[in-house]
Amino acid sequence: MIKGLVSVIVPVYNREKYVSLTLDSIIQQTYKNIEIIAVNDGSTDSSLTVLKNYEANHPKIITVIDQKNQGQVKSRNTAILKSKGEFIAFLDSDDLWMPNKLEMQLPLFNEQVGLVYSAIENIDKDGIVVGSVLCDESVTGDILPQLLIRNRMTGGTVVVKKVALDKIGLFDEAFSAAENWDLWIRICREYEARLVNMPLVQYRIHPDNMSSDRKLMLSAKENIVNKHCCGTPKNEKVAYYYKQAKADLAYWKGVYYFSNSDYAQSRAFFFEAHSLIPFYEDSAIRIFRSYLGKFGNNFISNLKKIGNKL
Repeated sequence: MIKGLVSVIVPVYNREKYVSLTLDSIIQQTYKNIEIIAVNDGSTDSSLTVLKNYEANHPKIITVIDQKNQGQVKSRNTAILKSKGEFIAFLDSDDLWMPNKLEMQLPLFNEQVGLVYSAIENIDKDGIVVGSVLCDESVTGDILPQLLIRNRMTGGTVVVKKVALDKIGLFDEAFSAAENWDLWIRICREYEARLVNMPLVQYRIHPDNMSSDRKLMLSAKENIVNKHCCGTPKNEKVAYYYKQAKADLAYWKGVYYFSNSDYAQSRAFFFEAHSLIPFYEDSAIRIFRSYLGKFGNNFISNLKKIGNKL
């Protein structure tokens, strides 16, 4: 482990269009003590050629690992095992860092802090800014309770201490999605978190984003709850958040089935959310609307559209 060195992990699969921009955003950091470990995960386009050219031009900074396709989770773990840094940072191969990202985050680490994250700026497939997403200022310090309910951070914003990973382990390869969220929870059981509430990452929105797969993300959320919210914790605050996490899962299952006009199934999940925490979100209203059927809900939706135009 090299003191002060930041090892930046970049998994790459068929990102010939974007990966050079991603690497440039890391190389151009105002904090210069970095290494980049890029894993070409069996790309079938020219991503490997792009990576090899960068490695040749920056041999002291960039290491390229070429492997058969094994998925993003395993790629990250492979890179972490090769890393030398005191800190580990992550960036997907279509996203970008602001130049001062590491400079803003590293001073927030101390013995108690295992993870630092930030807000993001959303960009489209062409790099045009479409909006910013700030974080909840209260989600700092002991954030485990809030983190059990939903993921509070985008992976590319996060920097972690290597000793934290040595203690709690790497990404869980049983997860096909939400592996980031699982890792943050495990880190935050042992350490505090800190927040820079300004956009330090540009997150690219396009059709290939895994987060756009609602069914996959709902399944991942269920895996998180099953893994991290079982048993009865002695801490009353944590016990309450366990219940809230389960209510939130039931609620979003209800929303999923409601949006697919499966009102009977959605009603069962809204009742489950309501029974765990009465009037959770708009579960009571959703229960009522589930009895109206497709015609009634289409009528309400059309009324809302008319109201929005007025």
